[in-house]
Amino acid sequence: MSSLPRFTVATASAPGLAEIAASLPLSLAPAEGAPQIAAVDGSPGWARRAGETLAAGALAVVLGPPATHDDGGRLPDEAAGRTVIAWDYASNPGVLAAAEAAAALRGRAVLAECRVTVPRADLVDAALLDALTACGRVFGASGPVEALHSGPAGLHCAGHLSGGAPLSLTLVVTAAGPAGLSLRLLTDDGGLTARVPSAATAAPAEVRVVGPDGERLLPTLWETSRRASWRRAIAIAAGGPASGDVAEFHRTASLAPPPAGGGSSA
Repeated sequence: MSSLPRFTVATASAPGLAEIAASLPLSLAPAEGAPQIAAVDGSPGWARRAGETLAAGALAVVLGPPATHDDGGRLPDEAAGRTVIAWDYASNPGVLAAAEAAAALRGRAVLAECRVTVPRADLVDAALLDALTACGRVFGASGPVEALHSGPAGLHCAGHLSGGAPLSLTLVVTAAGPAGLSLRLLTDDGGLTARVPSAATAAPAEVRVVGPDGERLLPTLWETSRRASWRRAIAIAAGGPASGDVAEFHRTASLAPPPAGGGSSA
């Protein structure tokens, strides 16, 4: 039986990567030289840094949540296909489960809601793109969202899904409870709810579907969004399907309002 490919990573290059590598011992190993799968920060200039990392020999890149307005240009298609965006919430396996269940409900949607709780105001802008990405994956296509209110306590936006149902998106700044994302899609006779925990915990997401026959709790993986992102990068490095994350990011960023003023970083 052939052995599984094992790729090197620089475990000090990203928060929690040492623990992720330890949890995937058949796939990841600490790098002695340049890593084969590299972590790249998502602050402005990320496209240039990711491109340089791949040009230097990396087989795949795991990109931290990217800045909305980037000054580093765009990645070529081949490099973009080897780049996985490690969203704190949208990358959670529970979002994939919710998206699959919501596919049959979108055509009858009457309301879509998303709420994200973050502990600090400087996290709002990154969380907005994360939330919009999760909304796109679960609710389907939508138009641009408009910021109705923003300030130190958070941000509230409104828009519409492609089918016309209203979309409400709220980011709340508070340390009174755990960080997390909640999604709700209502139809004329039921709907779907999803609760996704912080990327810092391995607690599973909860996805429930309600219909005339009652409520079902869907099975979800007990896995962090970060670990799920690195598993995807491993698959790409091993020759698996290319990533569409960067193209999705640019589509999603075009829907976002300008960066929040009082409650977020410039």
